[in-house]
Amino acid sequence: MFKAIFFLGFLAFGFALNVHADDSARIDRLEKQVQELKFRLSNLESQFNDQDEGQEFVANGDGWKSIANWRKLTTAMGYDDVERILGTPERVDGGNVAHWYYPNRAKVVFMRGKVESWSEPRQ
Repeated sequence: MFKAIFFLGFLAFGFALNVHADDSARIDRLEKQVQELKFRLSNLESQFNDQDEGQEFVANGDGWKSIANWRKLTTAMGYDDVERILGTPERVDGGNVAHWYYPNRAKVVFMRGKVESWSEPRQ
């Protein structure tokens, strides 16, 4: 009886290790896919921004009002680049993940000092 319980426990432990290894491999694959998608998105944004070159670029404190300016943003831009393009935000919530808020529910999200995402102002 003891041998049967020991064997079942050993089997369960082995199964748990295998599940953990499968989860770890799956997480690694998903992280790689996310990085690839971020890269592709950044390239598409750059192409889209190149098409907007003819649009008005507002470089003063009201830069956030121009959709063309928002479309010049790219992931991995720093604080200075964003402030140069959009102007000073109304409010900032800082930290490793920082949120810059602009009027009309627009915002820029930074991760460790680099642009992670943004949402353009709503009309």
